[in-house]
Amino acid sequence: MIDVLFRADDGPGIGAGHLMRCRALAEAVEAAGGRAHLLAHADSPLHRDWRAEGARVETHGLLIGSGQDMDATLKFARAVEADWLVADGYAFDVAWLEALARQHRLLYLDDLGARDAAAALVLNQNAGAEERYRTTYTRARRALLGVEWFLLGCAWQAVTPRPEPGRLLVTLGGDDRDNLTLALMRVLLADGRAFHADVVCSAPEAGFQAAWELASACPDRFTLHRVPIDLAPLMARASVAVCGGGVTPLEAASLGVPLVIKVLADNQAPGAQALASAGAALVVAGESEGVTGVAGLALGLLADDDARAVLAERAHALVDGKGAARVMAVMTEAMQ
Repeated sequence: MIDVLFRADDGPGIGAGHLMRCRALAEAVEAAGGRAHLLAHADSPLHRDWRAEGARVETHGLLIGSGQDMDATLKFARAVEADWLVADGYAFDVAWLEALARQHRLLYLDDLGARDAAAALVLNQNAGAEERYRTTYTRARRALLGVEWFLLGCAWQAVTPRPEPGRLLVTLGGDDRDNLTLALMRVLLADGRAFHADVVCSAPEAGFQAAWELASACPDRFTLHRVPIDLAPLMARASVAVCGGGVTPLEAASLGVPLVIKVLADNQAPGAQALASAGAALVVAGESEGVTGVAGLALGLLADDDARAVLAERAHALVDGKGAARVMAVMTEAMQ
């Protein structure tokens, strides 16, 4: 049996993708008869699934990536007799990671290629990472690069795509502090073309209330959902999805859903552009087009059966859902 301690956070300025992909790997650990545990900075509604599966979940409230954080992580690892530590976060520098790696087998989940730490494994699951970062991770014993290793959660593997005509899904990440969601709703409505959108809102309370008022006034156009939510069933019924970069586009690709990606942070751009180059998504980057460009592309796709079919086929070919099991197999082999 393998015991794995995950050190990952979500929340303002961090987003939910780190915790979501760690949960996908934790599911693979549990499926193999192992135990997964989680240490985070602060409590989150996303911890619910971890606790439901019997994981030990703790929070420490310490500065992320600090010496105190490192000490708390090592203490927790000793308490659960962890065989592996999995670290996922941009605030963990090379010194911090290597301090953990000297005492435990360490898997570091990375997106940026900015840290070359002497870990047992590094995983960069982003589209195009196998080319973009093939010479980056020189000090790790092994680097797992590209969508072959994408950590797809069980919920995504359990649903069957049944796209409904004219149905959009709008989901702009787990931390929409500027309420781009509401802005996009207004532009979609002003366009005048027919659609119905499932809208997943992660804005602060005041922003959510504004989105709720608009959705309530236009029930034929919008169904509003509050995070956290099981996104997979909503994605499975969408004919087109509008999302940020990061984890969600590859989850959508696993179902063959045509995508319009709005790049929300610089670190999302390379993976989004790789998907666009593969013909698997349409991408809006920068502020010049903004939500107007996103709405135009999404509504145009809804009306173009041929374009959707091409995007769906190319997206679905990228993600086979076996990445977490592949990573788990590598971790198990490294222990022998």
